[in-house]
Amino acid sequence: MNILKNGGKLMAGMIVAVVISFFLCISINIICSAAFTKEIGYKAFVYESETAEKSMAEYEYEYVDKDGDGKDDGTDTKMKEYEDKGYFVTTEAERSTLTGVGKGVFLATSQVLTFIMLVAFASGGAYKQGFKDINLVKIEQIKEDKLKGLKIGLIGNIPFFVLFIAAVVTANVQSFKIPVVWYAFLNSQFYPVIMMIKGTAETLSQLEIGQFILLFILQLIVPAIAAVAYILGYKEINVFEKMMYKKEDR
Repeated sequence: MNILKNGGKLMAGMIVAVVISFFLCISINIICSAAFTKEIGYKAFVYESETAEKSMAEYEYEYVDKDGDGKDDGTDTKMKEYEDKGYFVTTEAERSTLTGVGKGVFLATSQVLTFIMLVAFASGGAYKQGFKDINLVKIEQIKEDKLKGLKIGLIGNIPFFVLFIAAVVTANVQSFKIPVVWYAFLNSQFYPVIMMIKGTAETLSQLEIGQFILLFILQLIVPAIAAVAYILGYKEINVFEKMMYKKEDR
């Protein structure tokens, strides 16, 4: 009964963790985009008048930086043509994509922070249950079950196992062209790693068997964390206290 109860709590906690991870990844992406990308042009919207609600035409203009001073050396002839005809033109800045060092910083920072949160959510309940169970085993009220943490983790991760199975099934249906990024968003606790695993694949159907195996291995992390946490609680080991004592000894 404790296994189902703790597994249910972990399941709810994991859903919360995914939501938090989603917004965390978006926030870090915005920060990294501001730091590592630059404006490369703009998207223009043409209206019949300044009060018109719907644009009558759209086009993109890319900056031309001939002297490398970071400023546009070109001329948007389309804008001049539209404005000369009395139309109203608005622009929306376009930035370069996050690549290279910037993308690396985003992926690494996001995964470290989401993983720390993941460990906190996945270990708390299992650790406490292990701490309680050791005393109950000593007075022979329950039987020892060192796999209880693993069982809790497996139950808590059921929604994500189901999601993985759905991804595999839909990947084999040619009419479904589901973007890998959608799967990554629904697994935001592993979003950075999933984006690295996918490589150049844009849809689930483009993923190779090896990539699906890696995606499945990711889903074993939560059960593994819960299993380890339960054993630590069962053996009354407080990792945080041990780390603190080591620092004080130094």
